[in-house]
Amino acid sequence: MIVLNTFTILIQVAFIVFMSLLSMNIIRHFSSSAKRMAVLAPAIFVNHGGGPLPLLGEKDHLGLTVFLRDEVKKHVNLKELKAIILVTAHWEEQKVSISSAEHHDLYFDYYGFPPETYKYRYDAAGDPELAKRIQISLKNAGIDSKLDPKRGWDHGVFVPMMLINPSADIPIIQVSVLSNQDPEQHYALGQVLYQFRKEGIAIIGSGMSYHNMREFRYSRDTGKVVNAEFDEYLNKACTSGNDKRKRDLIVWDSQPGARDAHPPRAAEHLMPLIVIAGAGGEGPGERIFNWDMSGTFRLSGFIWKGE
Repeated sequence: MIVLNTFTILIQVAFIVFMSLLSMNIIRHFSSSAKRMAVLAPAIFVNHGGGPLPLLGEKDHLGLTVFLRDEVKKHVNLKELKAIILVTAHWEEQKVSISSAEHHDLYFDYYGFPPETYKYRYDAAGDPELAKRIQISLKNAGIDSKLDPKRGWDHGVFVPMMLINPSADIPIIQVSVLSNQDPEQHYALGQVLYQFRKEGIAIIGSGMSYHNMREFRYSRDTGKVVNAEFDEYLNKACTSGNDKRKRDLIVWDSQPGARDAHPPRAAEHLMPLIVIAGAGGEGPGERIFNWDMSGTFRLSGFIWKGE
């Protein structure tokens, strides 16, 4: 009887050990499967246009509106994205700033537009934990940053996102550019953000590849493109591999037409492109948008999908 009980206990112990090992293997299998299923999200630079004009269907913005509303989704599978880190030209700080609340109201940082443009809503969630992880990653790379739970999402965020993803069902972390407009520091910022693409988090830069306010006011519909040479330089730089891309972009202001496209101390709209180029990985980018606003100002958008 004692022998039988001992044998029964041994069987029970063996069964428990077997089930434990089986459970661990199942967990390990699904864990590794989840890692294998993680999609490398893209890094993409978009032009956001003037204030809310893309949302209003303004005639000089129609090409841009169509791209943001209809074309971006052909290059980015929104359903696969876990979140979006969005670098906006309209938030300049001395240190990199990161939106860190669970929800951010909209910041209507434009003036003189119709009343309805101050009533827009975009209720995508924030992600405080992701914001903290971004800050830690930047710190580990020697980049100073701060969390900001209060600042609203400016129109560099909500205008393109209302067109790209009107359902607002993907969490967003808004990230500032640096007020020093140093291209090497912005490229380094992008290189840190690159790692989050491996988790299915897209990196979006929202700015303008050409942004000269004086020319926008006084040189529309001239019948010729004023920045063709600088736009072609951007295209060659962004469609190069990482090493050449970095070398070319950190000396952007020495290129022909550079300071006509982005005047001194007013290059904040180019900085998100440089961040996104840094987040592009080793391979070349692809130009996915090339359009002449008012037949005069050539705008380009780029995407990086590979590692």
